[in-house]
Amino acid sequence: MTYAANSVDSDIPNGIPDRIVGDIGAAVYSTSLNIGSYGAQSMALPYGFFDYQRFAMRIDQLAFKTLPVGFGFLEIVGKVDPDSYKVKSTINGQTINKGYQVPIGLGTFQDTPIGAFFLNAYHDFGQSKGNLLEVNYFAEIELFSKVVLYPQVGMERQSGSFANYYYGVTPGQAQITGYGAYTASSSNNPLAGFLLEIPVAEDWYVNLYGKRKWLGSGVNNSPVLTRSFQDTMFMALAYRFK
Repeated sequence: MTYAANSVDSDIPNGIPDRIVGDIGAAVYSTSLNIGSYGAQSMALPYGFFDYQRFAMRIDQLAFKTLPVGFGFLEIVGKVDPDSYKVKSTINGQTINKGYQVPIGLGTFQDTPIGAFFLNAYHDFGQSKGNLLEVNYFAEIELFSKVVLYPQVGMERQSGSFANYYYGVTPGQAQITGYGAYTASSSNNPLAGFLLEIPVAEDWYVNLYGKRKWLGSGVNNSPVLTRSFQDTMFMALAYRFK
């Protein structure tokens, strides 16, 4: 992205700035997991896409830079997922709580001349004990008056244990909820989205983001799902440190 410190910059020659570089602000987030009868989950949270020394925050990811690799670094990464995987049955209204993901692993953010690539491999230290792989690409298109569009395409792979914990239904859970028992398997989930960056005052920006993830065949027949896709949106107001 244009404000990432991984970019070649004469003032930050090694991609490790000695000051904050990037966007910090607040955002309203909304996600529709389409699980059970719960609707969209909305919350106000801090927002950041910035670098400071070896630390980086990239919206829902925290990273610590280690060795230089290509146009970025090999990083220790953690994914922040505030979504609660509660399932309220559409059959009898009973609720089961699958808890939260705790993905931590290795990754890299490559800010190249043709766009930004994110490659991350996580292990879920939450209840699933499964693995999550992510590959994302953001292009950059300046529209008008410094309004910039970042189209996104990507793929997520959930391991069998990861997918089954969050989307499967054990015999015990089936008795509680009225759903049939179901075992999910590993799943490849394509996704697409966009980030729209709009300048509103000197060094202040509004960022609008939307993403849809289509759940693959390993999980999309789960009885807890009301739809076979999930949506994420946010609107952020941020100040850009340079």
